[in-house]
Amino acid sequence: MDREDLIRELIERVAGEVGLIVYTLHPKREFTDEEIAAELGVEINDIRKALFYLYEIGLADYRRRRDDETGWMEYYWRIRYDKEDEVLKRELLKTKKKLQEKLEAEEMSVYYLCINGCVKVNYEEAMDLNFTCPRCGAPLEYFDTSIVLENLKEEIKKIDELIAKIDGAKRRARKVSS
Repeated sequence: MDREDLIRELIERVAGEVGLIVYTLHPKREFTDEEIAAELGVEINDIRKALFYLYEIGLADYRRRRDDETGWMEYYWRIRYDKEDEVLKRELLKTKKKLQEKLEAEEMSVYYLCINGCVKVNYEEAMDLNFTCPRCGAPLEYFDTSIVLENLKEEIKKIDELIAKIDGAKRRARKVSS
């Protein structure tokens, strides 16, 4: 998966389809949620929700101004395309940390699985259950986690490679601008 795909996936996961549509508009200037809602024909609350989700992860910011006629606060939004790498790297590091924690837990435990796939329990639980599934009564068998461990290690490696690409792109951009 390349950088653009990752950004799109992150935005869709966090801000939904509406957030992704707003993000891909690439507005050149500040805009209000009303303007985007009218342009897209989408409910203003859906636009606001998506923009606030983008704001929460750092890909949007806003300024508020009181409308002199109505007295209402107006929000002027700006999409922060310049923050993509920073946000993406932060999210990748969060995912990597979770995967590393899962890897450590998997390496430290021995698991048993119901032969019918009902439950997966650790060794202590399997002992307490007399190696019998609490749901269906079938035997619990040793579960080899080596494939799971390899998959986790591979995912962590992919994340490290993506982070290295992001860091490399930043270094190249700094050299060009100097």
